[in-house]
Amino acid sequence: MPTETLQTLVDKHAPFADIRLHAHPNAPWYDGQCRLVKMKTRKLERAYRRDKSKNGYQVWRQQSTLMRHFLQKRYTDYWRSTISDNVKDPKALWSKISALLDAPKAPTSTTAHTADAFANHFQSKVEAIRDSTSYAPHPLIDFRSCATLQTMKEVTADEVTKIISRAPVKHCSLDPAPTWLVKRLLPLLADPISRMCNASIIEGVFPSTLKQAIVKPRLKKPTLNPDDLSSYRPISNLSFISKVVERVIAARFSEHFESQGLLPSCQSAYRANHSTETAITAVYDEIVRAVDSGDMCALVLLDLSSAFDTVDHDTLLAVLHQRFGIGGVVLDWCRDYLCNRTQTFQSGPQLSGPHSVRCSVPQGSVLGPKKFIAYTEDLVNVISRRQLSHHLYADDTQLLKRIHLTEIPPAVQTIQCCVQEIHGWCASRRLQLNPAKTELIWFGSRTNHRKTECMDLSLYVGKETIKPVSVVRDLGVLLDKELTMNQHISKMASVAFYHIRRLRKLRTILGAEITASLVSAFILSRLDYCNTVLTNLPVSTTAPLQRAQNAAARLIKGLRPRDHVTSALRDLHWLPIRHRVTYKLCVLMHLVHIGSSPSYLSGLVTATANIPFRKRLRSADINRYEPLTTRLKFGERCFSHAGPKAWNALPTELQDLTDHSAFKRQLKTFLFERAFTTQ
Repeated sequence: MPTETLQTLVDKHAPFADIRLHAHPNAPWYDGQCRLVKMKTRKLERAYRRDKSKNGYQVWRQQSTLMRHFLQKRYTDYWRSTISDNVKDPKALWSKISALLDAPKAPTSTTAHTADAFANHFQSKVEAIRDSTSYAPHPLIDFRSCATLQTMKEVTADEVTKIISRAPVKHCSLDPAPTWLVKRLLPLLADPISRMCNASIIEGVFPSTLKQAIVKPRLKKPTLNPDDLSSYRPISNLSFISKVVERVIAARFSEHFESQGLLPSCQSAYRANHSTETAITAVYDEIVRAVDSGDMCALVLLDLSSAFDTVDHDTLLAVLHQRFGIGGVVLDWCRDYLCNRTQTFQSGPQLSGPHSVRCSVPQGSVLGPKKFIAYTEDLVNVISRRQLSHHLYADDTQLLKRIHLTEIPPAVQTIQCCVQEIHGWCASRRLQLNPAKTELIWFGSRTNHRKTECMDLSLYVGKETIKPVSVVRDLGVLLDKELTMNQHISKMASVAFYHIRRLRKLRTILGAEITASLVSAFILSRLDYCNTVLTNLPVSTTAPLQRAQNAAARLIKGLRPRDHVTSALRDLHWLPIRHRVTYKLCVLMHLVHIGSSPSYLSGLVTATANIPFRKRLRSADINRYEPLTTRLKFGERCFSHAGPKAWNALPTELQDLTDHSAFKRQLKTFLFERAFTTQ
């Protein structure tokens, strides 16, 4: 095995060595000169405290001042030099800056949880779910006719090189050598690794040495109680080589799934051109259109308990065979990949295991998430029978129902029956729907909310009652029941100003260029995330985000709080918030135009040339799209209206571009000129 050979070579040429760690190590910038200056200061202090002379006091204080200035200069010079030396190495640069920013540490448990405690907790949780679903009948898996995948094409050394080059530089204790060393030796290792992958593909066997996992507990949220074992989720750390093999297989699975159209169109996880942003855009569009028409819209966010950890292996193999056409050696490979896996739980230096794995797909793996979305693929059939809209992102399932005020009672019953059927469907797959964490929200105008105050809008699933809430967090976006977006904007602005305060302390050390990179990563990325939900909001509503962007620009340029910021935004080539929203709308519309967007997004807009009674008119330009007609100004916030309207305002030469990267570059230039020539 290449892994064993690599382990032997590393042990021979770079054996493990014991090193002595100090309890309180010095800062990296604190060197011998700093130590000498401090020794001199301490010597003068002792002399003064011994003699108590006025002259000794003055000499000591002068030396203390010199020491303080000297240490400050050493600190500044060190970090400036370190950052400038690592500008061309992003990983090293972020590592240094992370240490410099001294990010707040996650809360630590007052009760030290042992590895055995975590192992017992996670395993007992899985066993409890399997016991609670053991009553359920075996799942009914309908056969679907499609092209079969019984063999896979072999991998070349060039493909392995691309996979390893693009892989993140991460490794765990199972790796025979650090990942950076594997990447550096890639010209020598690509061929033996490709041969190992091909042997696995041809024989339908996954190497047993790659079936081990180190499971580390991680807090689900920083705000949760670290003393409670339920606040943690298990994350599997797998060897780097095992992930390389999985990436090879995953590429072939994805090609088969997409070419045959086997995945639900509304599933946005782990698929090209699909993302949380496209999912939120589609969900938000449906909600806005419902509210604009005077209806209510119910959104149910379903929660599954330990979804990845309770996947039944036999059921998964049956689904892959009957629903996805996996057979022959490929099915043998999938079976061997799942069987005889072990996991060792780690908490600090403690280990517990190895423990055998009876079910689950590893959360930290490459193939695990893809197999999970295949495992739950026919859930959409259950939802469709109840005529509910839906959207899926991995194990996050969203149900939507547009309802007229007079139809609310029967609609509530329909949603409740659908959730109960999903509960039974999950049980048959050995999954557990968690009604206690499932959320329900009703969207509507303020007037409609007043009219429904006396209605029972709750859902009843078993012994649990799912009561409506006023705000939900959907894929990172806070949606309130009246869609004011005030909570979402307030949260984003708060996080942005938090990072600005952190970076302001280091501005003189970092310099303008590095500060701009950090602002882009920590602040602008958050302001741009799913910003299509900010479309056509009042300027007063989005003002906090613009203030945050202005404060970030002043930070980079070293301006005072009340200095004019327009010139700074222009120098940084930053689009204001309103134009950043337009930019995102046009980018999504371009994906629709060139046929690279998800089908659920392209289905929201209609090309003017495809409208029967507009085909012969001059307005039926091949590049134009018809904005959705809305009842109120509120409706103009949906993508169906705002997307085509923003697209139609672009010049023809920009719309004609087929290269997406070139389109984004020229679009930003166009919007930049429009933003700063109209001010």
